[in-house]
Amino acid sequence: MSCLFLLFCSAFARNQPAPVAPLTLSAVERSTSETNSTNRDRSPQSGEWIDKWQGNLTESMDYTVKQLDSFFAMEGSEEYKNARAEGRIRLGWEPRSRDLAEMDLRFRIRVKLPSLQNRVDLLLSDDEDFDDQDTIKAARTPIQSRRDNTTLALRFKRSEDSRLSHRIGTGRRGQVYVKSRFEDMEPLGSSLALFYDAEAYLYTRDHFGSEFGASIQYISPNDDVFRVNNRFYYRDASEDWLWRHEIQYLKPISDHSAAIYTVFTEGASRPNYQLGEVYTSMRWRTNPLREWLYFEVEPFVLWLREEDFEPSYGVALRMEIYYGKDS
Repeated sequence: MSCLFLLFCSAFARNQPAPVAPLTLSAVERSTSETNSTNRDRSPQSGEWIDKWQGNLTESMDYTVKQLDSFFAMEGSEEYKNARAEGRIRLGWEPRSRDLAEMDLRFRIRVKLPSLQNRVDLLLSDDEDFDDQDTIKAARTPIQSRRDNTTLALRFKRSEDSRLSHRIGTGRRGQVYVKSRFEDMEPLGSSLALFYDAEAYLYTRDHFGSEFGASIQYISPNDDVFRVNNRFYYRDASEDWLWRHEIQYLKPISDHSAAIYTVFTEGASRPNYQLGEVYTSMRWRTNPLREWLYFEVEPFVLWLREEDFEPSYGVALRMEIYYGKDS
């Protein structure tokens, strides 16, 4: 499993057509199965308990989802035996000036249900958006902060490669919601691509909301990746827009590590198109011990309007564990 793939492009790598591959293993890493095998071979035997723990976690999750999928299986069908769970758990400490105790726990679980022809996924996560969100906790927008509640949802697709999906579930402090999302990409050349998406949702208390985003990604001949992201959120309750503009640069360092440089600004449309925060960071990510075990160090500087844009310096330290079919 590519750490760069998981880190930077998992949200864009799903079901995208040729000729432009969004940051894949071959695009940013030159590691091979032999390299990974060598890395495992040189791991000390004292670390075998880690592999056993991760294997037991995967097996226990798979057993649970097989039992769940069996409820939907037709009589005589054994498709439920192919049900699998995959996900990640991330624990982070994000101390910064004026707040040294900031902790962040994130998790994602996705379950494929073969008995429903793989058109329905069961999603369980720490927020309503199943896609990766790498922003530190202190820098998340009001909408993102409200999302930071355990969410359980069913996601429906007409086919596995469909660009349109629908969800129904609970989130945002127990609210029932429905959501429709469309996402796609447009190749602009052999190394340039445009990614775009739009979604609309309705909550029982927060009412209607929508958002749309677009990203342009360029992969250089040296496998460096440049990306410009823009996103807008509409809030029906306050009848305003939130916006986010971001620039990212990814630099592969080795087969098992990369550096990601990020600058973004966020703000709101009311009382005017005003700036709410500025964030800049350099994140180093590596998986030297296991393919499914990652470590991150991210020094950052954060400017917030509610703190009169006084710079707040910090560093995020994270450990991330993946499990499931790709771990």
